[in-house]
Amino acid sequence: MRRVSEYFKIALTTTNASDIGIMYIILALVSLVIGSADASMIRVQLTFNDMSAVTYYNAVSLHGIFMIFFMVMPFSTGLGNYLVPRMIGARDLYWPKINALSFWILVPAVIMTAVSPLFGPINTGWYMYAPLSTDLAVNGGYGVDLVEIALIVAGLSTTLTGINFIMTILRLRKVKYFKMPLFAWSFFATAILMMVALPPLTGGLVMAFLERNWNLPFFNYKLGGDPVLWQQLFWFFGHPEVYILILPAMGIIGEILPRMVGRPIYGYKALALSSMAIAFLSVFSVWMHHMFVSVINPIANLITSAMTMAIAIPSGIKVLNWTATLYGGRLRFTGPAIAALGFIALFLVGGITGVFFPLIPLDYAFNGTYLVVGHFHYMVFAILVGLLGGVMYYFPYFTGKRFDHELGKTSMLMIVVGAFVIATGMTIDGVLGMPRRYAVVPAPMYQPFQNFIDVGAVIEGLGLLLLVGTLIWAWLRGPRVVGLDPWGGEAIGLPDFNIRPVALPLTFGKEMDGSEPEHRHGTFYPAVLGLMLSFPAIGFLLILHGMLPEGLLSILAFLGFGVAWMYHDYFKPSTFAMPHVGSLPGVKVSSTVTSPQVTTESEGVPTIERGIEQAKEVKTPILLFIIAEIFLFSSFIGGYLYVRNITPSAQLLPPLRVDWYGLPLAMTVILLSSSIPAHFSHHFMMKGKEKLFKATAALTFLMGLTFLSGQIYEFTHIVHFTPQTDVFTAFFYSIVWLHGFHVMMGLTLWGFTLLRTTKIRPFQAATMSTYYWHFVDAIWVVVFTMLYLQLPIYHP
Repeated sequence: MRRVSEYFKIALTTTNASDIGIMYIILALVSLVIGSADASMIRVQLTFNDMSAVTYYNAVSLHGIFMIFFMVMPFSTGLGNYLVPRMIGARDLYWPKINALSFWILVPAVIMTAVSPLFGPINTGWYMYAPLSTDLAVNGGYGVDLVEIALIVAGLSTTLTGINFIMTILRLRKVKYFKMPLFAWSFFATAILMMVALPPLTGGLVMAFLERNWNLPFFNYKLGGDPVLWQQLFWFFGHPEVYILILPAMGIIGEILPRMVGRPIYGYKALALSSMAIAFLSVFSVWMHHMFVSVINPIANLITSAMTMAIAIPSGIKVLNWTATLYGGRLRFTGPAIAALGFIALFLVGGITGVFFPLIPLDYAFNGTYLVVGHFHYMVFAILVGLLGGVMYYFPYFTGKRFDHELGKTSMLMIVVGAFVIATGMTIDGVLGMPRRYAVVPAPMYQPFQNFIDVGAVIEGLGLLLLVGTLIWAWLRGPRVVGLDPWGGEAIGLPDFNIRPVALPLTFGKEMDGSEPEHRHGTFYPAVLGLMLSFPAIGFLLILHGMLPEGLLSILAFLGFGVAWMYHDYFKPSTFAMPHVGSLPGVKVSSTVTSPQVTTESEGVPTIERGIEQAKEVKTPILLFIIAEIFLFSSFIGGYLYVRNITPSAQLLPPLRVDWYGLPLAMTVILLSSSIPAHFSHHFMMKGKEKLFKATAALTFLMGLTFLSGQIYEFTHIVHFTPQTDVFTAFFYSIVWLHGFHVMMGLTLWGFTLLRTTKIRPFQAATMSTYYWHFVDAIWVVVFTMLYLQLPIYHP
C-alpha cells in the first residue's frame, strides 16, 4: 500500500513527460475497455435484436466517441510523451506543467462521457449531427450536454498538447531535423493538426450546446439556421482527425520495421516529408468529400474530389517505402514485426476501399452503406495494431522485462486476423447495400456477414485478452532484459533513443534515462485545475437551467483555484524562482542598483540582453496560440457567412440591423487605439524603461476595460433584439461575446504583467500581452466591419 500511495502522489504532482505519457496510456486503456463494451452491445443487437433502439444508439454513439477521442488520441499522445523527448534529446516537454494540465483535463471528460447515458439518451452518433444533437424531443435530458462539455474540454487539452509538442520539437531537440526519428516527424505533423483542427470542432460544439440550452438557432432551419453547417464544422475537424489518429501509428511502424529487418528505413526523407504533406493537404478541402450527398455544388465537389485523390500520394509514398525496406533485409518474426506487417496490410486494403469515395457518383451510391463503416474500420484497426505494436516493442524498456515471444506472436496474429474478418464482413455488407445506422439488420441476406463480423470480433477480442495477459505476466514474472538494448538496434546503427538509458526500466517515477531522480519538483496545481476545468461549462449549464447559486459557485471555485495557482507560482516569495521549463522567466529587479542592469529570474544573468532574448523566445508560442484562436473565430465567422450566403431560409430573413454609430463606434475607436500604447509598452520594456512601460501598459488596460464596459452598456441599453430571434442575431451575440471573452483574457494578461513588475521586469509576459492584444484588436476590425457596418463582404 505504501508503494501504491507513493505512485498516486507522483501521479498527482508529476510534470515529467515520461510519467504523463504512461498515465495517458492507462487512461486510453480504460477507454478501450469502455469502448469495447459498447462495441459488444452493438454486435449483440445486430445478431440477436434484443435491446431497445435508445440503448443501441447510445452504444453506437459512445463506442465511436470513446474509441476516437478517449482511446486512440490519448494512446498516441501517451506514446508521444514517452518517446519523443527521448528520441530528440529533450529532458521534458517545453511546458511541463501545461502538459500535466492537459492530461488531467481529460480525466473528468472521460468520466462525464461514461456516465452521460444516466442523464439522458445519446442517440446522435459519434459525429453528433444536428438536428439530432440539438432536438430535445429526440435527445432530452443532460446526457448530450455532458458529452458536449467533455468534448469541448478535451479539445482544449488536445490543442494545448499540440502547441506544446510543436514548441518541444522546435526548441528542445538536440538533433537536426533530418536526423529525427520518423515517429518524431509523424508526431510533429500530428501536433500541427491538433492545433488547427480541434478549435473548429470546439466552435461547433459550443453552438450546439447553446442551441440545446439557450435556443440560439444556429442549426434551426425555420429561423435561418442550417444543419449542414454542423457537418461543415465537424468534418473540417473530422478528416484531419483521421490523420491525427493514424500519423503516430505510421511513425511507430517507421521505427519498428527497420529494426525488425536489420537495415535502415528506405526513403527516410520521403517518409518524413510525406507526413508533413498529409498534414497540409488534410486541412484544405478534403473534409468536404464526407458531404457529397449534402452539398450540391459541382465546382466545390470537383475540387474536393481532386484534393482527396491527391492526399493518397503521400500515403502511397509511405507504403512504397515500407515495402522497399523489406527488400534485402532479414525479417525477425516477432510480435512487433507482425504488427508492422499487419498495419501495412490493413492500411493498404483500407486505402483501396476508400478509393470509391472521392468518385462522386460512387459516393452517392455507397455513402449511406456499411461500406463506409468497413473502410473506416480497416483504418482504425490499422491504427490499433500499430499502437499495440509500439507497446510491444517498447515494453522491455518500460518494464525491464521480456515477454513470451510465442504468446506475443500468437496474440498479435489473432488481433490482425480478427480485424480483417470484422472489416471485411462490413465491407461485403456495404457492397450488397446494407444501410448503416440501422438498429436492426434490414434483410436476411445481410445477416450471414453480420455473423461473420461476430466471429472476427471474438478472434480479435481473445487476441487482445491474450496480449494483455502476456504483457502483465511478463511484467510481474518475466525474465529481466540483459543489457540496455533489448532489440539490438545499437548493434545495427539504429539506436532507439537519443537519450541513452543508463538503467532499465524506464518506468514511472524515473528520469528520462532511467536514473532515480534526486528530488522531484512536482506540483498538484495542474492536476487539480485540470480536474476542475469542466466546472465553468457545468456552471453555465446550471445557470441556464435556473440553478444560479450552484452555477456561480462552480465557476468561482475554478477561478479561485486558478488564481491560487498563479499566486503560488509567480508571486509567493518561497516559490519566486521557477526552475521549470515553460514557466515565464523574467528579469529580476535589483534594488541595489540604479542603472538598467538586471538579473534574470531563473538563470542569474546580470545583463538586460538575456531578458530581450527571452522576449524573442515567447513570440513563437504566442503566435501558435493565435493561430489556434484564428481557427476558433473562423468557425463562428465562417458559419455566419455560410448561412448568410448559402442557406435558403436565411435569405428570407430581414437583414441584421445594428446601431453602429454613437457608442459602438466610440468604443471601437478606443479599442483600436489601445494598440498604440500596447506597442509602446513593449518598446519601453525592451529598452528597460520600467516607468514608461507601466504607464503605457496601464493605459492599455484602462482602454480595454473602457471598451468592455461600453459593450456591457450596449447590450443592456442599446441592442434591441434577443439572441434567440433568428440565426443572424444568434451569430451576432455569440461572435461579439466571444470577442468580449478574449478582451477579458487580454486584460487578465495585462493585469498579470503589471503585477509581475513588483517582482521582475516581465519581458516574456509583456511580449505575450502585446501580441495577444494586437490579435484581439485585429479580430474586432473583422467583427465590426461584418456585423456592425454590414459592408459587402458577402453577396446579399
